[in-house]
Amino acid sequence: MDFESAPAPPRPRTITVLGLLAFVALVFSYIVAYAMVNALVSAEMMKPWPSGSDPRLKYFAFTFVGLMVTFVLFGALARFVSKRQLKKIDDIENAPETV
Repeated sequence: MDFESAPAPPRPRTITVLGLLAFVALVFSYIVAYAMVNALVSAEMMKPWPSGSDPRLKYFAFTFVGLMVTFVLFGALARFVSKRQLKKIDDIENAPETV
């Protein structure tokens, strides 16, 4: 019986992945900066800020930048580990056979 292998699915484009990560960072930044801070102020766990000095935009920016840096570092680490593991596999394949 002859089996045909299924074609490999196309790799996601880099811009699509980066856009998705940026969107996720935006959503989490909004949740932290606006939704969570508003909930903490409503529960009287944080003091309301004086008018004209809303810190939520600053929280939003810091959270977004922090998440993007974390995503980039995690991606670089995953790429490094993957490259290292693939090199080990290639070394095993190219090693001289001993009996």
